[in-house]
Formats: sequence, structure tokens, C-alpha cells
Amino acid sequence: MNKRVGDKLIDAARHGRCLHASSHADQAVLSRLVRTGLVVRARQGLYASREVWRELTPRQRYVWVIRGLHVWHPDWVFAGLSVIALHGIEYPLWLDERQTVFLASVRAVGVARKSTTRYIHVEQYRELCGQGRCMTSVARALLDCAASFEFREVLPMVDSALRKRLVTRQELANVPGLSSPLKAKVGFLLRYADPGSENGGESLCRATIIEEGFPPPKLQQEFRMRDGRKYRVDGLYRLADGSMVVVEYDGMGKYVDDAMTGGRSVRQVVHAEKRREQDLLDSGVTRIVRFDYRDVLRRDPVVRKLLEAGVPRIARIQWPFSVQR
Repeated sequence: MNKRVGDKLIDAARHGRCLHASSHADQAVLSRLVRTGLVVRARQGLYASREVWRELTPRQRYVWVIRGLHVWHPDWVFAGLSVIALHGIEYPLWLDERQTVFLASVRAVGVARKSTTRYIHVEQYRELCGQGRCMTSVARALLDCAASFEFREVLPMVDSALRKRLVTRQELANVPGLSSPLKAKVGFLLRYADPGSENGGESLCRATIIEEGFPPPKLQQEFRMRDGRKYRVDGLYRLADGSMVVVEYDGMGKYVDDAMTGGRSVRQVVHAEKRREQDLLDSGVTRIVRFDYRDVLRRDPVVRKLLEAGVPRIARIQWPFSVQR
């Protein structure tokens, strides 16, 4: 490893970004290191140590690329999903697959479907550049995502941004220059957005429930046991016949993330969960419906389980107008 380039790679990693080769000499060294397997080319002109890169999640890699591009092109203004990722706002994992970088543009620019860069028309582009801003506002980014993605892909973003207090409902509703289709989508999102959702997985699950024609459950409802213990459930339906149906989303972090398990083993977590379920049933809950990520992706298990629990299905909703992929 060339010491000069090695030091630059270490410095870039310390700042959570990819390295851009700023000279022909560095470019030659990095290209040679890519061939030897010590370095990966994350994107044309951007590099990272293979040892560090392989430890990153797809989301982290996406953010590293964006930060590397910012150093390389400080005059660029990032938009859409790129802004969402930079702020740590949650969204579905599958949106990371293409690693598309979104940039603001004064023009409405069409791009090839396979392109890894997409331009979004932003009326305030020149104003942002004049202020030295490197990204659009969170509100603008959320609305640009609403124009490009499906309802269940965007609702987790809005929930997360509201929960983190990065945006307000008023800011979303009052973004200037909205087209009629986008106004309809904003109204739709604000109707169902709920910062009470604790994570992106729960939001994705709730959005899927709504898309499939079921009313959204009440979030984070609390049950108090006779001995004083309290349980909060992800979602709760109180049905017309008086029955109560609890909805729980089971993310894998529940069993392996120390922050969620409190250092307990998987067996201990499962045992505690069984006791919790029995306590809820003893306190008047009629049924507990559990979903995992695979259920939500497939949709059919969500529909089947809710219908079996007696939750009424009204009609599948239609996300206003088509999206541009």
C-alpha cells in the first residue's frame, strides 16, 4: 500500500466517506490497488479500502458514496433519497439496491433507466447554490421521494422524519410550487403519517396494511397488568364486537440487537415474549397477530392473518397517480 494514498484512505474512512483520487498519480496507485484486491472502486472515481468496505451495510456504503461525491463536487446539490439517507431517515432496504444518487437540477432532466445518477427538477436550485447549500430541505426531499416511490416506501420516511423532528407537518404541507398530483400525495401521506411508529419496519408493516385496504391500527397502546407491570404493543385494533386484536412487527433486531435484548440470549427473549403474550391475553386481548419482514414483502400473509383475526377489510387504496421508476 502506497503510504500517501493509504493515509488518504484512512482519513476518508475516518470521515465516513469514499476517497476521490485528486491527482493522476493517486489515480494510478488506486487503480493498481483495485487490481491487487486491497481497494474497491465504489463508484467511478471513488475508492475505499476493501477491508473497511466489506464491513459496511448497503445503507452505509450509499452514504459514503454521497459524501465522497460532495468532496469531489462541492457545488452539487443533493436531493430526494440522497438527502433522506444523509439525515439517517429510515426507509425500506430494497431502495439501497441500485445506489442511485439524486441531484437537484434547474432543468427537468430525463435520465436512462439504468443510470446511477438521477436529476430532480427543483425551482429553488439557483437559490440553494447561492447559499452554498449542498442539499435540499428534508421537506423537499420527502416530496421528491413521494413523486418517485410507492406509498409504502415513502410512509416510513415521513414517520421517521417526524419522529426525529427533522420536519413538521406544516413544512410538508406548505412546500411551494407543488403540482396537483404531488399535493394529493402529500395529503395522503399526512393523513396516515404517525411518528409513534418506533422504527422503519413497523412503518413499512403499517403502510402495507393500509395499502391492502385495512384501517391502520392504533400505535403504541399500553396495557397495565394487575401486578403493576406495563406492556406496550406495536398496534391495536378495537373491533366493533368489543374484541381487541394486537398487531406486532418482529424485526430480527429483536433477537440479536443488544440494545433491544438487554444482553439476554435468544432463548430468554423468546421465553419473555411468550410470557408477555399470555399476560396480554389474560388482560383481555382477543388475539395477537405477528408479522415479520418476509410477511410484509409478500403481502398475502398480512392480508390472511388480519382477515383470520376478524379485522375488517374495506378496500385497497390507490396511491394517487403513478410513480416514476
